[in-house]
Amino acid sequence: MKIPVSSVVFRKDLYPRIEHNQAKAQEYSENIEHLPAIEINQHNELIDGFHRWTAHKLAGVETIEAVVSETTSDMHLLELAIKTNASHGLQMSQADKKKMAVKLYSVGERSADRKKEIASLLSVTVRAVTGWVSDLDQAEREERKAIILDMWQKCYTAEEIGEAVGSIDVVKKELPCTLEDILKGTKVQFSEPEFQPPIYNVWAFGKKTNEVSHFGNTEQRIVDNLLWLYTEPGDIVVDPFGGGGSTLDVCRIRGRRCWISDRKPKPGMESKLRTMDVCVDLPPLNKRWSDVSLTYLDPPYWRQAQNEYSTDAEDLANMPLDEFTEKMVGIVKRIAAKQSKGVIALIIQPTQWRAEPKGAFADHVFDIMQGVSKCSKLTVENRISCPYSSEQCTPQMVEWSKENKKPLVLSRELVVWRVAS
Repeated sequence: MKIPVSSVVFRKDLYPRIEHNQAKAQEYSENIEHLPAIEINQHNELIDGFHRWTAHKLAGVETIEAVVSETTSDMHLLELAIKTNASHGLQMSQADKKKMAVKLYSVGERSADRKKEIASLLSVTVRAVTGWVSDLDQAEREERKAIILDMWQKCYTAEEIGEAVGSIDVVKKELPCTLEDILKGTKVQFSEPEFQPPIYNVWAFGKKTNEVSHFGNTEQRIVDNLLWLYTEPGDIVVDPFGGGGSTLDVCRIRGRRCWISDRKPKPGMESKLRTMDVCVDLPPLNKRWSDVSLTYLDPPYWRQAQNEYSTDAEDLANMPLDEFTEKMVGIVKRIAAKQSKGVIALIIQPTQWRAEPKGAFADHVFDIMQGVSKCSKLTVENRISCPYSSEQCTPQMVEWSKENKKPLVLSRELVVWRVAS
């Protein structure tokens, strides 16, 4: 049967996967008509099909095909969800299965037969389940520690983390261990052979390495380079134009914390990105602004992104040029007033093809730098070229360039300001 997409109830506490795969949801959104029905219970609570449901939201489809399976309790719903997720579609990871084994075994009878039931449900061996639940207290501590680490990396306060795990005293006890765990990773030291230190101010990349592809997303190695240049493990990175969340992904690998948000997070990204319009607000970091060493600004590139993110007049991409420039200058200045060390980095491309009139050259970096120039807290640290490939240009654009004798814009510039301490 068809039901409204908006009527589906998603209960994160009763869903077996730890991490949402946005790339898979995006892939599904391009093939909506071929997706099987989702499974819900009599209360419209989702049993199976989170990525299919998210795909419909991404595609802007208002109804979705669903089948109903009645459930008698929350635990019954969870067991059904585990059974379907373990047997088809995007498979549960071992971490997912371990978490669910512990959760199921902690409720009700604890016996050999119950271990066999859980093993069958998760499509794993009884030996694996036995190992996972052999020390239930230790397993629960590990799960709690993982929650603390995840929330710490996302810059939640100790009070917020304490509410999530049941006690702020637990956070105070576990967090030092968590910090030790994250800072001892090899990638924190940028020691892997594939990392090339950015010793020049031209950063050219071939194929994007971002897991999630969407309109306007920027190569995540730019963030990686900025982390190497301007941050230390444990520092906070602020990204108020979070998009696909790649800044958070890179920060996790490198042992940095990340306060990441977007004006309108895409469906499926709500648990990863906070919702905030940086034209109106700044992250409520309070005293933790002293730990911020990098603010990364990758805004909509004005008319190049017109109506791509929304049709709102408040969207930076839909504003008149003067207002766009004024807003961006204001963002940089307000962040500089909060940040007490490190750098603010802004990446943007001049607007040409979608400018008014056609082919007019809007040099956003020049305009914004001019507006920021009198801010006493900021000095220009560097200007880095991050060019696109010529594949960005269509045959129509190439012909227009020849006819009008106007070189096409392939440049993107990353301007870095040093914040006075």
